[in-house]
Amino acid sequence: MNRLAHVALLVRDYDEALAYYVGRLGFTLVEDTAQPEQNKR
Repeated sequence: MNRLAHVALLVRDYDEALAYYVGRLGFTLVEDTAQPEQNKR
């Protein structure tokens, strides 16, 4: 049996993507950690 374990998505706007994937599609947000030295979350 094959299965998909991890997926990486590149998004233009992080907050907009969270609203869509978590709010609209029902995904679960597991972690949202800021990395200010790399200007990432």
